[in-house]
Amino acid sequence: MPYKFRDIETRLKKLWFSVVRQKWSHVLFSDWKRVFPVPNHWWKDISPWVEKKILEFISKTKKDFDDLK
Repeated sequence: MPYKFRDIETRLKKLWFSVVRQKWSHVLFSDWKRVFPVPNHWWKDISPWVEKKILEFISKTKKDFDDLK
């Protein structure tokens, strides 16, 4: 099931990532060591490619990320 921005945002905040800033439709998240953007297009889902890159960046599997609800 594809994620919406709010789903990703909620899970990232549980992993202690915080919003650094927002520029247009991209929100920058940080864990105080690294920063990465997440697209915030409320009308569509996050693409599978972007979802995969986010999971690689935070070193989590899809199953682990789903369990963070």
